[in-house]
Amino acid sequence: MLKTRIDQDGLHQSSGARLQQAREAKKECERTRKALPDYLTGHLFAFQARRIERHLKACPVCTSELHSLRFAADTKLLLKDITSSESMGARMEATLLFFGRLRLLLYRPLWILLALLIAGSLYVFVLVPSLHDPELEVIERSLPGAVVSAPVPSLPFPSPAPAAAPAPSPAPIKKTPASVPVPSVEPLAITITPDDESSMRRINDVMKGHAGLRKLRFTDTVREVSGSLTPAELQTLFGRIEQAGKVSYSRKRLSALSTAELIPFIMKLKDPLPAATKPMPAVTVGTPTPAPAVSSPTVSAQP
Repeated sequence: MLKTRIDQDGLHQSSGARLQQAREAKKECERTRKALPDYLTGHLFAFQARRIERHLKACPVCTSELHSLRFAADTKLLLKDITSSESMGARMEATLLFFGRLRLLLYRPLWILLALLIAGSLYVFVLVPSLHDPELEVIERSLPGAVVSAPVPSLPFPSPAPAAAPAPSPAPIKKTPASVPVPSVEPLAITITPDDESSMRRINDVMKGHAGLRKLRFTDTVREVSGSLTPAELQTLFGRIEQAGKVSYSRKRLSALSTAELIPFIMKLKDPLPAATKPMPAVTVGTPTPAPAVSSPTVSAQP
């Protein structure tokens, strides 16, 4: 490329260099002025602080800017310790603060009162008319029952009416409860003959372990109990009681009933058999019994 006239002329070259230096100095001044607040507070790195200090030595404008910032900071510190006298602005501020607090005290109850008024108006003008329909009231008044009931309060002598108050008519109705069809099934008769005196306690323990018979119990005076169980539950009960005594019942009738049907039963407990009536264990021939062996010495010992 051909050199321009400015590049060939020495005067223009020197002026261009000075212009470039001025531009760079201006940029440096702008960076320094932006960093001066941080420089005063000490929020810069060491190399940044040294660069600003070099620029301040060569630039009187930035130096005066630094002095101005220092003076403003010192002035702010002094103003903190100075108490301002009460002026018109302070009095106005206190007045506004008072009215602001008064507004909070007054407006909140007013909002609550407004909400209560709205709710009351809705109840009076919307709910009450819907509950009391005038057309329905006219229809109710036109019914014959209402006409008959109207002259009743006008009668001056309704005192004999309490004589009919204890109406005996509901009593016969209560004598036929819903449990009338239950006696259609004849109770199953069950007889238990315990083995010994302690068998009664074991039979009571068996009944106590069943949820439907937990309140039933045999005693010396109570020898008969009744209840309702399914055939499967009765079979289980009999299997447990047979360990303490003999159970007698109609097996044919029990097998003919449904397994899911509740069967009423009457369970009677007989007196245990005496020890004399119990069958003696069989003794094999040719083996000596222990009884004669014990009795023989006693006989020989007598004179």
